[in-house]
Amino acid sequence: MFRGPLKSQLKLDAALDSVAPPSELLEMCEQSLDEMGAVFDDNNVYMLHMMYQAMGVCLYMQDPDGAIRYGEKIIKPYSKLYPPYSLNVSSMYLKLGRLYMGLERYSVGISTLKKAMAIMEVAHGRDHLYLTELRKEMTRK
Repeated sequence: MFRGPLKSQLKLDAALDSVAPPSELLEMCEQSLDEMGAVFDDNNVYMLHMMYQAMGVCLYMQDPDGAIRYGEKIIKPYSKLYPPYSLNVSSMYLKLGRLYMGLERYSVGISTLKKAMAIMEVAHGRDHLYLTELRKEMTRK
């Protein structure tokens, strides 16, 4: 029988397969985080994975505040776990930056998007289409 984080992940996977309502999925993520939090630090990869899932559910439910809450918990450990200039870290900065911009928190949004750009410039090159589009996006706000 599976125990611990794997059991929690299997329960979440089963819920996804059965197309559970998003609110139920978020509740399962939060319950898993509570249970795993008794054993693991927030920087643990299982915890981060579950927070990432919860963030995704919040995005799906159009709950930007909830998504930001999880994203802010994820970004610092991601920056330590992944190598410098990791696109995983850049992707998280992009998500957070766009969420901030959508909530009209422009200053923190631009600052966060600039962090994503710094990584993307190294990973993709300064003239990549993604960066051109991101620069346009940042000036529109």
